[in-house]
This record gives sequence, C-alpha cells and structure tokens, in this order.
Amino acid sequence: MRGPTSAKMVFQVSALVWILFAMPGNGAEPAKTKPAAPPDGERGGRLLTRIRHTSSQSYTRVTMELSTEVPYEIHFLKEEPGHQLPPRIYVDLLQTRLGMDSSQPILVEDRLLRQVRVGQFAPNVVRVVLDLRSVSRHRAFLLPDPYRLVVDIHAGGNGTGLAALEKRHSLPAPPMPQIPVAGLRKIVLDPGHGGKDPGAIGIGGVAEKDIVLRIAKKLANKLKREMGVQVVLTRQDDTFVPLEDRTAMANAEEADLFVSLHTNASPNPGTRGIETYYLDNTSDEASILLAARENGTSRRNISDLQFILSDLTQNSKLEDSITLAHRLQSSLVSQLGHRYGDVKNLGVKKALFYVLVGARMPSVLSELLFITNKVEARTLTQRAYQDAIVEGLFNGIKKYHESLLVVKNL
Repeated sequence: MRGPTSAKMVFQVSALVWILFAMPGNGAEPAKTKPAAPPDGERGGRLLTRIRHTSSQSYTRVTMELSTEVPYEIHFLKEEPGHQLPPRIYVDLLQTRLGMDSSQPILVEDRLLRQVRVGQFAPNVVRVVLDLRSVSRHRAFLLPDPYRLVVDIHAGGNGTGLAALEKRHSLPAPPMPQIPVAGLRKIVLDPGHGGKDPGAIGIGGVAEKDIVLRIAKKLANKLKREMGVQVVLTRQDDTFVPLEDRTAMANAEEADLFVSLHTNASPNPGTRGIETYYLDNTSDEASILLAARENGTSRRNISDLQFILSDLTQNSKLEDSITLAHRLQSSLVSQLGHRYGDVKNLGVKKALFYVLVGARMPSVLSELLFITNKVEARTLTQRAYQDAIVEGLFNGIKKYHESLLVVKNL
C-alpha cells in the first residue's frame, strides 16, 4: 500500500557500511563527480540541484533542493576510530542524478557538523554524507513546491554531546547566554512572503509582503523599546526567504518565540476578520486551503503531509503555542475593536504551515485581516491602523510574557 508520499525513511546502523565510503586520508568519501547531463530520455527527471545549511551552537539544518519529489533513505553510522571515520548521517536519494557541482565538500565547521559531501554513488542514486563532530539527534522531512529534503541535527540530550565535542576538538566554550531571571529573552518575527513571492494581492494591487514587513518593523521597535527584548526579523527588506529557512533562523537564534505575520485572502470579497494559527493536523477544510496557499502548494499536498508531519509538530511546545495564539488573538480583536468598532473574531485554529515545522519554541502564524476585503484592505494600508495592529500584537506578547512570570513564581 502506498504511503502518504513516495519518500521512505529507513534508519539503520551498520558498521560494515563504512566500506562504501572509505578512502585514504580524511575519512569517508563517496564518489565525487561533476553533474553529467542526463540522457535525452531523462531530461527533466529527478535532480539534486543545491545544498544549503543554517547553524547555531546546538542546531544545524541542512536543506537539499530537488527538482521534484524524490524517494530517499536515511542512515546513521557510528564513529569508527580504527578507520578514522567520524559519526555520520548519509542520505541516499533514489532514482536521482546530480544537478550540482560535487567536486568539493561543503564546509560547515559548526559545533555539530564538519562538512557535507555529495556524489553520484550509483547511476540512479545520489548519496549525501553529513560528517558529524559527535553523535547527535536528527530527523528528516520532505517539503513540496518546490521540493526540498530537510535534515535537522540537534545536539545530544542534556548537553553531554556538545561538552564532549568541545573537549575532544579543543573548541572554545560558547559564552554563557545572558538569560533574564524569567520571561522572554529573544523573539523572531517573520514577515511573510517577500521578493518574488508577493503573497496575496489585495484591492488596488496592495501586496501582502509589503504590509506585513511594515508591521513587523514597527512591532520589532516597540518590543525592543518597551520590553527590552532582542528581536530578529527573518527579512529586513523585499527579499525572498524560503519557508524552512525562516524556522531554521529562529532555531539558530535560540529564540523564545516565533511569530509569523500574514494577511488573509479569500475568493469571497465579503470575508473578513482575524485568526491565529498554531501547528497541528486538522480536518477543517478552510484551514487546509489556507495552509496550502501560505505554503505555496496544493490542497492534496497538505493532506498527504498530514501523516508525515504529524511527529514534527511541537509536542512539548504545543500547549505554549496554543496559549500564545490565544493571547495574540484576543489582544488583536480587543485592540482593533476598541479603536475601530466591529472586528470579526475568527478564533484560534490549527493547520500545517511549513513555516512552523521544526520550530523549537512556541510559534504561531497570525492572519491580520483580509487583504481581499475592500474595507480591510484599505485599513491595512493606513499608518494609524497598522499602529493599532502593532499595539494588539505587542499586548498579546506582553500578556504571554506576564503569564510566564506568574508560572515561574508559583
């Protein structure tokens, strides 16, 4: 029976597999080749086109960009000192050819990952090897439109892996973070879309990407000035940032909150209101369709990913995300309703937004009114109304912060 996607994940530890990688000198090596042009009949087939990474002290995300959906296997191999082989993860992309230069390894040199090596291991198998510095936890998931395979690598539990790594490789100890006694230290704000992705286009041609960037910048300034927290924006200007890179940025920053800002859209011009989302599976058709639009994919892909992503929802952070969503939603509705009259409260909901997948902190996505509604589109462009939205978001974050202080003082 066919699963939700044709991608398959096989976790395997085998000391014998090192033979497949061994070469003299610096440990394991897959065969290295430059990408060959596929035969005429294979043009437009499955290709690995690019590999990129994001790093922090305790987290690394590796993203493999693909031309289409690719079945894959992922394996972990223990360190083999006798063969000078580090612990490593390797990914076999099946029925796939190289579409990138693999003549040199991709140096990462962070606290978890030394480098990434890639080669055409067999005529129809591309092998990607992640040379680790120490045994680490990892997980992988495939995102569509455009297709990319994401591998998240985390430091081992309770910091023992990182401590052993520093001792073994004589790396300087990371500075002790200056964390407040309680509450929020750092927030990542994510103005949705950007660059080639305008988001929803509203009445009069106003673009979602422009509205949310203005709101995010105003909110960032207010949070810094009045709460004294650090604020990081996933984009500072009209730049395209892939969805998975936004969450990776929040993880790399070791943020306490991740808030993604958007405006809503509907084919029905009369639809209006505010709603806030957290990451979870859903059967609600409207939420599925909204997630498909924000993810830049199809409704079918969202349904197919329900199972694959079910174990990537936030688990221990889920309740905190729900609390944050309610704080933001109630504050926005209260603030805008008090200043401008009736604002429709569409409530707190759940959906599979790619931008929230893999977040290691409470995270939500806020849909700030409908840019396709004539009245709400006009108000979204007004400075005073944007300021009121900022005030509502700020109050919601402040209330969430205060709830943390209460809990820590119990």
